[in-house]
Amino acid sequence: MSFLRKLLGVPTPIDVIRADLFMEYHPLTGTGSASVEWIPIASNDLNLRKFLIALLYARILVAHAETRAKLFKMVDELSKQNVRDEGHTGFPFPDWTFHVGAGVPDQRIWPWVLYDSPSALSEPKVYRATLQAFKGPTTPGYFGIHLKMALGKERILAPASPLIAIRSYAESTDQEGHYELAVLLWQINEFYGSPDSIRMGSESKALAAATAAIRSGNLRIP
Repeated sequence: MSFLRKLLGVPTPIDVIRADLFMEYHPLTGTGSASVEWIPIASNDLNLRKFLIALLYARILVAHAETRAKLFKMVDELSKQNVRDEGHTGFPFPDWTFHVGAGVPDQRIWPWVLYDSPSALSEPKVYRATLQAFKGPTTPGYFGIHLKMALGKERILAPASPLIAIRSYAESTDQEGHYELAVLLWQINEFYGSPDSIRMGSESKALAAATAAIRSGNLRIP
């Protein structure tokens, strides 16, 4: 694979950090429990976590059209509120019930109970999100994501996964951390404009545009 990448001029990714999301959902009760573990690979820089969270959010927006509009709206509203009050609000996402249809009871995508350790869960499904750094001989550096998703219950677990990652991160950081993540998520949404404008393979472009906008120093309070 590395030879083929060199032959085609495709930059080789470097795995930087990984987030393992352990999720246990019970359809009969509509309840979920989760835990997030962060694994340093090429870097111990905790500031990189927000970039992986933003990419996970963008990947789920891209991949799951069924819940895209609702997820976009929920993140948009809270990220903008955090920008306005400099992270004071945090990320208390509102309840989200998903209508499955076909005689299946409505399922609850949010909230979930978050635990410090996955040992509190009995048989969780695991999503592994890896932050990858790309840099080729003629390619500027950028971040991408490799996401490995466990099979089953994707209609609930997929849209819940970025909310779990965001909420878990918010609980582990302070007001400044809330603000920094909120600005990044807000600018991801600004890049897309609306859920209808989201296209496949756009995650890295969205993150690059978001970070460029932040570095410009020309942002206005939403």
